[in-house]
Amino acid sequence: MATVDIFVCIIFASIGIISIVINSICIIKLLRMVEMQNIFGNICLTHCISNFFVSLIYITWVPLMILVLPKTDFVFYFNTKIGQIGMFWWYISIYCHVLVCINRFIAIYLPLKYNSIFNDLRSKIFLCMLWIVALLHIIPYFFPTCNYYFDPDLYLFSFASSNCGNILGNEIDFRITTIYVILTIFIDLLICIKLILRYKKIMNKNEIKTVNKKTVLFHFDFNRKLNVFGNSRKITKKSQIKETVTTGASSHKQTMKTKFFIQAFLQNFIFLVEILSFYVFSTYFTTKLSVMAFTSCAWELCHMLDGLCLVIFNKEIRKTLIKCKFCY
Repeated sequence: MATVDIFVCIIFASIGIISIVINSICIIKLLRMVEMQNIFGNICLTHCISNFFVSLIYITWVPLMILVLPKTDFVFYFNTKIGQIGMFWWYISIYCHVLVCINRFIAIYLPLKYNSIFNDLRSKIFLCMLWIVALLHIIPYFFPTCNYYFDPDLYLFSFASSNCGNILGNEIDFRITTIYVILTIFIDLLICIKLILRYKKIMNKNEIKTVNKKTVLFHFDFNRKLNVFGNSRKITKKSQIKETVTTGASSHKQTMKTKFFIQAFLQNFIFLVEILSFYVFSTYFTTKLSVMAFTSCAWELCHMLDGLCLVIFNKEIRKTLIKCKFCY
């Protein structure tokens, strides 16, 4: 047993354990949070579940392959099935990104139609389609020449050295997923433009309200001086109170939409970097540890950082992680 093997297993286990802790907390909180019992919350929940299982593979199966299990046909067969499961959860993550992106786009551009598009029935259909499409992606891996397995000598998951493996790796996994992620980032940019325009519009409205408020205060101050010996009158009207409450609620809603957008954008960017790292950046290195860092570690870190984004942009989950407990 080489020292480098133990070192590699410690790295995989460390990243994996942190990822499992983060995503486990996210899963528990998403199930409990009332405000996340919707399509967006369910997509985030599905995403965290996929992050959890990919990380679980790296802290259980990968160390076993490196340190313990012999190179037999049975182990290799089981290894290919683990790889197939890993790809299933990978595609779940990808399509979660696509669905979140579509969800945020409709929420920003078509807010009045959002509830009808993502009603209870359609939300369930969208989620079912997500799982079905991910399952369709892993059907080719049932064929003998289309294997995907962990190579303990190289410390990374590899596609079979065959025509089928080349198609699955270079054509489907790399090119199609890259197109998906770039498409989601493009849609995110459209959302960003809309948010900037909306922000400018709100700022202009606030400036007009400020000018009007100063004018009203000037007239009120002038009238008060004229009626200094008269009875005091209330200046706050019900309409003013209603406007304040409505404005506050609307402002909170816009803030939440902006936070969800930034969260989705960062998650998409992380996945794009992971794909480029796995298929492009790693080709510039030759040593095993360097290649491992830009392939296996990048994949594992991707799922850890994905869960971390959810923590950063959600106050309730963030409080749980900081205080290290699940209930308040």
